[in-house]
Amino acid sequence: MQRPIYRSSFAALNATLLVLMTVAVVRAPAAQNGKTLSQQEVIELLEGGVQSARVASIIDDRGINFRFTDEIEQKVRDAGGSSDVVEALRRASQRREQTERPRTGGLIIKTTPGETEVYLNDEPEGMTSPEGEIRLPNLQPGNYKLRVSLPGYQSYEEPMPVEAGQDQTVYVTLVQKTAAPPIQHNSIPEPPAPSSGLSIPGIKIAPLMFFEGPHDLTLEKSQRVYLTEFDHTTTRSIFWELDLKFPAPGRRIDFQLDALWYRPDGSELRHQTLSAYVMPTWANSWHALGYGWPDAGHWPPGIYRVEILFKGLRISSGSFQIN
Repeated sequence: MQRPIYRSSFAALNATLLVLMTVAVVRAPAAQNGKTLSQQEVIELLEGGVQSARVASIIDDRGINFRFTDEIEQKVRDAGGSSDVVEALRRASQRREQTERPRTGGLIIKTTPGETEVYLNDEPEGMTSPEGEIRLPNLQPGNYKLRVSLPGYQSYEEPMPVEAGQDQTVYVTLVQKTAAPPIQHNSIPEPPAPSSGLSIPGIKIAPLMFFEGPHDLTLEKSQRVYLTEFDHTTTRSIFWELDLKFPAPGRRIDFQLDALWYRPDGSELRHQTLSAYVMPTWANSWHALGYGWPDAGHWPPGIYRVEILFKGLRISSGSFQIN
């Protein structure tokens, strides 16, 4: 009576082992498909009875498609994963982050005027649009020499670093080459012809003044706040103002003024030309022109100088500071 019972128990044990082996095979499909492992597939391997050392080896070979966190680590340990599995998951997660990390950067060049030639390391990269913009994506990280040029203007050349995963915007304003050399002088010469030039007897020229304002709009006289120091975090465009006083000339007089802007290092920043006039009955006039950007934050700190010239002779000058 005992032998049938023994055989029955042995058969039941064999059936149980067969079921467990089948479960282990069914729950370990991820080890055979050659793709990166998901979080669920790692848990199924451990719960299916695959040894931790083998799971760690599969992770090292195949990698994972998820970010390994403390929460996932706890789930792995709850499923029976050892420290070998945890360390393998950490290694795979680091490899995944390095692979997905952006490996290139970009430059966005905005120029005034538009349609300028752009070069990197003396290689042509194209021309900015009529609005003055060109985008240079997919640049390898490193230091480049940026050059922007346009016939009739001074070329802009600056070293430009490019960092992986970042797009850097560069604002470039080209300066015309036609600036006349400034000459120390504080009076306005008589022009060759009475009808052309600033021939106003008794004229007095006030010191040059400066005010901040929007890029595309000159403020009314009553709205101007005159300063000699400006905060770079709030300063958009800076305008110079030249005030003139004179007896009424009795006729309209048209004249032209040149404004030369100088950077803190003494190099020329900009050359402007302003066509101006006074009317027959006027006893004073003021003339203004600005330079800058539509938004704040682009002025490098330092002391800037502006000189106003009439026919190549300096008639007024002034300085302001960007803090």
